[in-house]
Amino acid sequence: MPRFDISRFPALKLQWSAYKILALLFIVFCLSSIDTWYSGYGWHDQQRICQLLLLWFVALFVPFLPKKALPKPLLLLLVVFFSLGLCSSLLAKFPEWAFREWGRYVGLLLLSLLVSGLSQRQLYSSLIFWMMAAVGLVHAYQFFLYYVMAFVTGIHMLDADMLYSGFSNPRFLGQFQVMLLPVLALLLSVCCRQRQWGLSLLLLFSLIAHWCITFSLGGRGVWLGLLVAHITLVLLDYRYWRVPALQMCAALLGFSLYLLFFKLIPLWLGIDLVLPDNLRTTLSGRERIWQIAWEMALANPWLGVGPMHYSATYNPIAAHPHQVVLQFLSEWGFPAAIIFIAMIFWAGYRSVSHLRRSVVNEVDAGLWLAIVGALVLAQVDGVFVMPYAETWLASLLGLALARCGELSIPPRFQQLTCIFVCVPVLIVLGKVLVGEAPAMFSDSIDPISQHHGGNRPRFWSQGWLQY
Repeated sequence: MPRFDISRFPALKLQWSAYKILALLFIVFCLSSIDTWYSGYGWHDQQRICQLLLLWFVALFVPFLPKKALPKPLLLLLVVFFSLGLCSSLLAKFPEWAFREWGRYVGLLLLSLLVSGLSQRQLYSSLIFWMMAAVGLVHAYQFFLYYVMAFVTGIHMLDADMLYSGFSNPRFLGQFQVMLLPVLALLLSVCCRQRQWGLSLLLLFSLIAHWCITFSLGGRGVWLGLLVAHITLVLLDYRYWRVPALQMCAALLGFSLYLLFFKLIPLWLGIDLVLPDNLRTTLSGRERIWQIAWEMALANPWLGVGPMHYSATYNPIAAHPHQVVLQFLSEWGFPAAIIFIAMIFWAGYRSVSHLRRSVVNEVDAGLWLAIVGALVLAQVDGVFVMPYAETWLASLLGLALARCGELSIPPRFQQLTCIFVCVPVLIVLGKVLVGEAPAMFSDSIDPISQHHGGNRPRFWSQGWLQY
């Protein structure tokens, strides 16, 4: 049988090269929460730069790669939604910053479409799940390594906030965990069914460890998101009961580990313990930033104040409203926010139909749990702001889109629209990567630290647009 020579097919050769470049950039993005490569960048800024680099190459290659054909109503809603965002950006006080947010969201949409085209390439779709699991395993290992080292160094006080790494705030780790925990559970189920016991043990350790971490760092929003996601899954179809049962067992074991490491051992050794208040009932100032967002929305109902422009007006709490609907209401306006909500409900309806008519599958269940959990968490946290969380969410949405129906050739309107929006994304994100990221800590673009202390992350770690 003659050997297949890909060099004889230029289009296939281009696709293969593009996939290899994008896979490498995706791996680099995943590793951006493992270690810092330059001391001048914090975790947030490093992850933002890696995200923008990935999205820039996605916009470069996506017109030439297979994509899922979107239903006409959804495609129309997306066009209207981003057209409204474009108009809002043009009329914003700082259009350059508004275009960054608009271009980033378009890039995330293109990433989802690109991932949706991987349904017939099992290697690349599996890479997303296993890279997520690998990152989670490294974080679990680092957490308990720091715990052991804390005792080796002879400490007199144990602070849980000193045991995690990869994120500038434990809430940002929680945004990743709300998607990671369902993915770990689905991979564990698959490995157990295939009798891959070595991988199963590693995944089980990581799953239990991350539940322990959520208890030690006080992730109320993570617990709420996972609880709602698992309850809705069982209510939709009882055949999926094994996945929530596995997650519940892991949560109980993780809580037992938490009691051992953060209650009993410090008590036996007489060490002072510093832990977040897991049972706090306050909104931690969110009621104030929600009120500010609502007032902005009422004052600018049609197009909002402009993408990212919540952070153009200083407040002492946060540079974003910690609530995704209020974020779009205040920054993009009521029409865009209504379209955003309509698209979520449409996607939910399609997902429910797929779950009910398909054979019970761990992958479908895991994607539902991860995406619904992240959307619930986005009602009290900045999932649609932080680079690491929003990029993972876009990737998982692409996988979910790929599983709802067969891969088909996009209509001409979708292809032309995709090519059209790629141009401004390449210009806007390219300008940030080339002109700002290398010198973002120079005095000319970092005067804000002289006016407002502390980090309030939005686009960069210091997120205010107006000094």
